Amino acid sequence: MKFSIIFFILTTFCFAAPDPATVNFLNGDKLSGHVVTLNLQTLTWQSDLLKDQAKFNLDQIKDVQLPLNLNKSSTQDVGHEAVLHLTNGNTLKGLLTGLNDQEIRLNTWYAGDMVFRRLNVKSITISRKSKILYSGPDGLDGWKVNGAENSWSYEANTNELVSNGTGNIARNIEFSEDVEIAYDVSRKGSLRSKLIIFTSDIDTTTPKSGYEISFTGSYARIKRLSDGSYLTGKSNQNRMQQNNENARIVVRVSSQSKKILVLINDELLGIWADDAMNEIKDKGLMFSADINSVIKLSNISVSEWDGIFDEINEDELNDARFNIHRFQNGLPVPPPKPQELPEGRMFLANGDSLEGEVLGIDKEMIKIKTPFTEVTFPVHRINNIALKKADLETAKLYQGDVRAVLSDGSIFVFRLDDVKDGKLIGYSQNFGRAEFLQTAFKRIEFNIYPKYK
Repeated sequence: MKFSIIFFILTTFCFAAPDPATVNFLNGDKLSGHVVTLNLQTLTWQSDLLKDQAKFNLDQIKDVQLPLNLNKSSTQDVGHEAVLHLTNGNTLKGLLTGLNDQEIRLNTWYAGDMVFRRLNVKSITISRKSKILYSGPDGLDGWKVNGAENSWSYEANTNELVSNGTGNIARNIEFSEDVEIAYDVSRKGSLRSKLIIFTSDIDTTTPKSGYEISFTGSYARIKRLSDGSYLTGKSNQNRMQQNNENARIVVRVSSQSKKILVLINDELLGIWADDAMNEIKDKGLMFSADINSVIKLSNISVSEWDGIFDEINEDELNDARFNIHRFQNGLPVPPPKPQELPEGRMFLANGDSLEGEVLGIDKEMIKIKTPFTEVTFPVHRINNIALKKADLETAKLYQGDVRAVLSDGSIFVFRLDDVKDGKLIGYSQNFGRAEFLQTAFKRIEFNIYPKYK
């Protein structure tokens, strides 16, 4: 591929604070410290390991990993979050504000209003945007460590809570009536850890209130700590065996239905019920690990939830248990149910589907023309947008492209054209010219294309 050479007037990109970060080099070396300045050719770096500031050419650098700095505006009180899945594999998150045959509009906290070419967008998924009650970790402030000395620590470079021995780590959170608790966990070998919620005992290693969710290898169970009784429910223990050493655990609790749902990497692990749930509502959130199983926790979020348990979840669990039984007894297993809908149909949040064409979006309300009538309802009640069939295109590659990983999980490539006033300025055929806030970036990857000799 032949790239055109573009010359830039170099400007300086100054980082506001000496937060801990890591620069990784193409030869495998890495250096902790913080960014002083960044321009289109060099990175100026300061580290306790260096006597003076050092300048590194960008062609020597693999990536720069920055401390988690989730901008408060990224958790703004909006009804939905749209994820645009682009034809080149990139994903960008924001508020869906417009859609027609030529373009798709997204309002983002990291770059304002962005306009995408319809031909570069493969699909759009929608989820309800809930109020964030806690997001982190960004340090040990607010956390209480119980048990052996230094049994838990915080790693600033990776924004992780790390278990180093017997003990637990806890904090108080103002839980909503219906709540979702989610976190990433990494470990070596079998998972052995506990999550305790709604406890009043955050200052002890043996809490006597709340619910204890135990993960042991391929097994999970939930205990009511006030009387030591285990909750009854439906679970599929084999789901855990399919996971690698990194997993995303999501726990949803509904006071309305008095149920607790647990997912591992977006797959349903189990649903448990407790009629006494409304009597157990304290503020404590606690993590503990087995002394022989070091775990690392990151991307912890606690948010409000609408409390809706789609029936498809329980059907999915029943099907999984039924198929495992047939497989173990040498019987044929039915093929999985199709997950994709015919073209032009959209999933709704309650499990129904709808055929139609999007006519417009205004103030988080979407208008859809169905074969029978026009309907209008909140965007967050729909799970996907049915896009008209089109001949899709993949964005061009450019010299100077970098890959951005943002603190909200967005991942995309753009040509870095300028850096100034606390912003990275660039271009992509997907969305044109855009200016990105420096505080939005979790990682910036350089030299992302192979170099041919």
